[in-house]
Amino acid sequence: MTAVEDTVLALVVRGHREHSLERVPRPVPGPGEALVAVTHVAVCGTDLRLLRGTLHDAEYPVVPGHEWAGRVLEAPSRPELVGRAVVGEGITPCRACARCAEGKFNLCLDLDEVGFTRAGAFAEAFTLPAANLRPLPEGLSGAEGCLLEPLCVALHAVERAPAVAGRDVGVIGAGAVGLLVAQLALAGGAASVTVAEPSAHRRGIAAELGVGSVDSLAEWAGDTQPDLVFDATGVAAVFPQGIQATRPGGDYVLVGYSGEESAHVEPSTIMLREISVHGVLSGFDQIDRAIEVVTSGAVRLGPLLGQALPIADYRVLLDESGVPPLRSVFVTDHA
Repeated sequence: MTAVEDTVLALVVRGHREHSLERVPRPVPGPGEALVAVTHVAVCGTDLRLLRGTLHDAEYPVVPGHEWAGRVLEAPSRPELVGRAVVGEGITPCRACARCAEGKFNLCLDLDEVGFTRAGAFAEAFTLPAANLRPLPEGLSGAEGCLLEPLCVALHAVERAPAVAGRDVGVIGAGAVGLLVAQLALAGGAASVTVAEPSAHRRGIAAELGVGSVDSLAEWAGDTQPDLVFDATGVAAVFPQGIQATRPGGDYVLVGYSGEESAHVEPSTIMLREISVHGVLSGFDQIDRAIEVVTSGAVRLGPLLGQALPIADYRVLLDESGVPPLRSVFVTDHA
């Protein structure tokens, strides 16, 4: 084996705003693990915070990338998967702590998570538990496979909310997660679904998906206020505005991650309006359901994707000019 074959190219974040593509030792799968050659990897808002140095609880060094698709190179415990295109669950709970004992596995006190506590998929290859893998469905591209992870988050968000059927649903933010939630709400029988999004480009994508839109929360007033609102912005300052835009007696679901950002909220606003607030963290154990809703046609992934780029071009993510895609996807030489 040559020196190059003994290494893989990976995006390594070594500290605050300190990152580069490096050749690192080829990962070796441990007991029960698989080695996956990455074909596609997507970048979400949390990854961008990591690269920009605004992820407050980052642990260094780390290889990011938790939205991915690939091909199995080694899987001693699941040899039938070798050579197959796969996606997978990125979260592995310890199943021994108090939260796991309560069945709240995404709140595990010793969670192992691809791209955060273990090396992620922004690399030519990475390892994860073989039990977490699923074959990539026929007809689904690798780029689309990357969006199954955020779809798991969207599924958990809808699961955390009281029943969607028959309700007027509002989604703040027409990013990838917001538009996945909106599609799930439509499929779940919502009376109406509207996204609030200032970007005309993103409102156009919403329209392509059959979702109505407004360009400002100010348009949600009086009888037009939704009674179930999903905040998928990850912007703390939106929270007090979103609470005011929710119909009295309604539900507010926080999906976006705002890190250490804070916002001034008067608790009496929530009390006087009897708004119920629900938090959402990740989407553990939703991968099979995510595959089901995509293969059934209930959710479309293609319109949310930008043109795939080689991983060597990852720094385009830091360019804030122009109109970024809802999900940036990168490919390796394995694609």
